[in-house]
Amino acid sequence: MVCEVNMSKKKNSRKKKATNRIYFFFVFAFVCIVMAIQITSLVKKNAFYVAEEKRLEKELEAQQEKREELDNYEQYIQTEEYKESVAQSKLGLVHQNEIIFREND
Repeated sequence: MVCEVNMSKKKNSRKKKATNRIYFFFVFAFVCIVMAIQITSLVKKNAFYVAEEKRLEKELEAQQEKREELDNYEQYIQTEEYKESVAQSKLGLVHQNEIIFREND
């Protein structure tokens, strides 16, 4: 009788181990699936951020070029050449030794 009780305990123990292994397998598979989904999501986000970074770098370069052009224009505005040009075109001023020819309509 004692032998039968030990045998039934062994069978129950084996069943529990098998059940535990099955549960462990399902939990492990679930964790792997969740991780795969998260990795895929992160890869997509990373690709988006890389593209965004490239776009922003191009925009930064464009803004730096524009800044350089504005700096050059600012320097040009401060020259005598610019002042003379504006005086001639907008105010109609001329140098003392210049002759103005006008068309008669």
